[in-house]
Amino acid sequence: MADVLDNTFSIRQDNLSAVSCDEVLADLNAFMERRSEDNIVLDLSGLGFVDPYGMGMLCLLGRYLADRYWDILCRLPADASIESYLTRMRVFEALKAYVTLERVPQTGRPPVHNEGLLEVVGIEQRADIESVLGVIEARVSAILSEELRYTVREITDFKHVVAELCHNILDHSGDRGVLVAQRYLNQKLGKKFAIIGVCDLGIGIRESLAERFDVSGWTHAQAIANAVRKEFSRDAARGLGLYIVNRICQQYRGSLHIRSGDTRVYFRGKRARVLHPSGPFLGTQVSITLYEKLS
Repeated sequence: MADVLDNTFSIRQDNLSAVSCDEVLADLNAFMERRSEDNIVLDLSGLGFVDPYGMGMLCLLGRYLADRYWDILCRLPADASIESYLTRMRVFEALKAYVTLERVPQTGRPPVHNEGLLEVVGIEQRADIESVLGVIEARVSAILSEELRYTVREITDFKHVVAELCHNILDHSGDRGVLVAQRYLNQKLGKKFAIIGVCDLGIGIRESLAERFDVSGWTHAQAIANAVRKEFSRDAARGLGLYIVNRICQQYRGSLHIRSGDTRVYFRGKRARVLHPSGPFLGTQVSITLYEKLS
């Protein structure tokens, strides 16, 4: 857990995903309750596997800490392959705007094929969304077609998911955000899949829905559940946001994590599981998994 005896916040989880990031944020809250000094160390030395949601949360973590501490030294992963991977995915490039890296990160030997679908991309204006969609058209479409066996229509749906999540940041969060996407192979099942992570430090889903609805009696869980329902579209003039995202996830037998306030909800098919991590966190964080199409 976070070391409260000195000024070091260590991420103890070696596998960063939507589930384990809940533990990271619980540790963070405990650390911040005890540390008021200006100078701290963010220790990433124990990191192992980090999925797109985890990468997005690392970027948010740097900015979140920078708003509260004057000087942050960041220790890099001890595993050279993890350091190289996160460097290629541009995680450290995003982090260095908020922390001081202990040294220049090493890229190592690049893979034969770039394993990333979309490296860390900042979403701050409309042009960023257009740039992302251009990358999907130029690079990602071929990967989705050849590896996940998606048709043109299914690739278009993938683009819609990314576009809706990015537009949600600009239209509803009151903040800027980050987007990351990656493809993987489940060795045990012999099945390929893609994960998309989109994160921001904005006002959160409940406050966003308050623009059109009386949310005074809603919990964060109720707000998230309503956000994926058609009748609770946040903007009648443009798009249906998370409703479209959830619908596409169901269509392709994917899964969806949405975290806002003090709650994370896991959607799989028609089922939803509500989890209450320890303590609130700013903004909205989303993780989507889309699987290889069965032949």
